[in-house]
Amino acid sequence: MVKPFYLSTKRHGGNFYVQFKLSDGSLSFQKSTGTPNRSEAEKIAMSWLVNGNIPKRINSAAEDENKTSVEKLSLLNKLHTLAFSSEDIDSIIGILKERKYILSAMMPSAPESKPIEPFLDEFWDYDKSPYIREKKLKGHDIHRSYCETMKSRIKIYWLPRLKNRPIGSITIDDVNAIFDDKNIEGLASKTINSIISSLTLALKWAYYKHYTENNCYDGIIKCAVKSENRKILTTQQAEAVFKASWENDSAKLANLLAMYTGMRQGEIAGLRLEDIGETYLSVRHSWSKYDGLKCCKNGEERKVPVSPQLRDALRMQAGFNPHNEGLKGFVFFGQNPGHPTDPKNWVKYFHRALESIGYSKPEEICFHSWRHYFISRISDIEMDKRVIMAVSGHKTETMLNHYAGHLEEGKALEIMSSAAEKLFLPVVEETIE
Repeated sequence: MVKPFYLSTKRHGGNFYVQFKLSDGSLSFQKSTGTPNRSEAEKIAMSWLVNGNIPKRINSAAEDENKTSVEKLSLLNKLHTLAFSSEDIDSIIGILKERKYILSAMMPSAPESKPIEPFLDEFWDYDKSPYIREKKLKGHDIHRSYCETMKSRIKIYWLPRLKNRPIGSITIDDVNAIFDDKNIEGLASKTINSIISSLTLALKWAYYKHYTENNCYDGIIKCAVKSENRKILTTQQAEAVFKASWENDSAKLANLLAMYTGMRQGEIAGLRLEDIGETYLSVRHSWSKYDGLKCCKNGEERKVPVSPQLRDALRMQAGFNPHNEGLKGFVFFGQNPGHPTDPKNWVKYFHRALESIGYSKPEEICFHSWRHYFISRISDIEMDKRVIMAVSGHKTETMLNHYAGHLEEGKALEIMSSAAEKLFLPVVEETIE
């Protein structure tokens, strides 16, 4: 009688191995019977066949729990031998996912098998990213400087952890593991959240574009960000710092302009000769070392009042521009045509002036502190926040935005000009003699 299995040994006197004939005519993988006696081996093999179960390995302590039927062996054998199309593989993966045996799987040619490094590099490349292109097509503002920051965060904090991993293998556990990274200890909460976003924004886009089946962004609890009051000078300290001897007159003028108008650092850097009017400055642009001349932070132009003394000082500063750029020339020009000076110099000389008046911690005061100083002092005498927002460019509160939009620009300039003269003109007059 032809037996439905074959016995063989790998060495003389060794244990017998059995292979079963499967329904398609092929043979199962070899399984050890655990005995060198042929008669015993045949009884064991026949017992497995009759009872419909075969142990995964012999002499296992959990032998009764680890049984494999002939049908399963047939299936496994087919998985090893049959050729499958992409659709077949998708079906197999779908069944395994449906039965909760796996969470996800990927084929070598699938988008989710793409290595994470080139994906992230392209995602934050301002000129090549499909994400950024899509954002701009839909009217969203996204700046080169922001992308460079996010690219830097990826390079420092994520690539060392995820190197050589495919996109589809990244899970939410990989994202949350950053909280255990000693390299982020001591960083500000806002910075840590930015580090997380540099990865999760990319993976969220990948999820919706079907580059991965893993949702890596929902359910992540970011760090709580507490608003801290920025350190600003007192009125007496502000007056003293401009009475001090500065090592750079241009830096002193830039700081004076920030105090008088509340303009942002980038807005002052982007100021050109054509922006200087008789009684006001037109704030049309902001300067970034990555983006160059761009629109203001909230996307809107505005006007700020300027005193005659400050206006003339700005025109004189612009007159020193050696690049013959006419009205398009920067007031605070740099060494190269079409570029303003590096605003970092304004902070450097500002700190030196603070040291000279005995200020204990100059490093806690930044250039943006002038904007907070301006808003704080103006608020002391002007209670209508619509007026302040119309000139400062703040657009943070929905209702105030609504009301500020109905305030006449001329009226706002008139009110703010009067307030600025009361508060800051004495400092300007004493500084600009």
